[in-house]
Amino acid sequence: MIKFFRRIRQRLLSENKFSKYLLYAIGEIVLVVIGILIALQLNNLNEIDKVKDTEVIYLNALHDEFSNNLKEVERVMKLNKRGLEMAHGLLGKMGTDDPNFTEKVFDSLMYRTIFSEIQYRPSPGTLIELVNSGKLSIISNRELRLNLASWDGVLTSVLFQEEEHSKPRYKLIDLMNKWGNGRKSYINALGNNKFSLDIPNSNFKLSSLVLLQNIEFDNQLTFFFLTGSFLNSNYYSSLKNKIENTLIIIQSELNQRTN
Repeated sequence: MIKFFRRIRQRLLSENKFSKYLLYAIGEIVLVVIGILIALQLNNLNEIDKVKDTEVIYLNALHDEFSNNLKEVERVMKLNKRGLEMAHGLLGKMGTDDPNFTEKVFDSLMYRTIFSEIQYRPSPGTLIELVNSGKLSIISNRELRLNLASWDGVLTSVLFQEEEHSKPRYKLIDLMNKWGNGRKSYINALGNNKFSLDIPNSNFKLSSLVLLQNIEFDNQLTFFFLTGSFLNSNYYSSLKNKIENTLIIIQSELNQRTN
């Protein structure tokens, strides 16, 4: 092809047809430029396709990740609710001397109130990779991109409230250790063979029921109930809504790419 165009140029020059040669040369340049532009456009289209394919991979990974996060927030909300129900039962008996409210019932409620650490543990692997690698811009949906960018701030506020809720929990444990019969309460609540520890029975006659008359215990139990209730009704519920909204956007984006 190159030899063909070269022969045409040489023939035009030998025939002193300079004007035709000039027009031909310009035309040849235009064809070369058009060819280059077409090649660049094809390359750009290939790059766009690669970016779209990468985005779909991340969208699928984010969908799995946030589906797990939804299950996690539902788990911790359920766990927290159960502890609050136990705390509510204890609050109703504080300051009373009800003969039907036995030591075993108290110990069971007490341990089910404070036994579990309330902490949301998300799975942020894909999101962390997107942010740390600077690839968050690969997400084309602006609302989704903003949701993902604000995720760390949301988790920080949730963690703050969890820490506030943990403070009275640790205080209750301290008061239990100081004024109650911890070993006896543990066996009453969980059974002597729980976790196969086979703990010997306590020889102390002291009953943890004395805590029903302890005003500091009552204050900390009230604080525990309030911070836990606020954690579920405000923080975890908002977090759950944000996760559900994020999943809806991700699924919509994936549906658009399969249609």
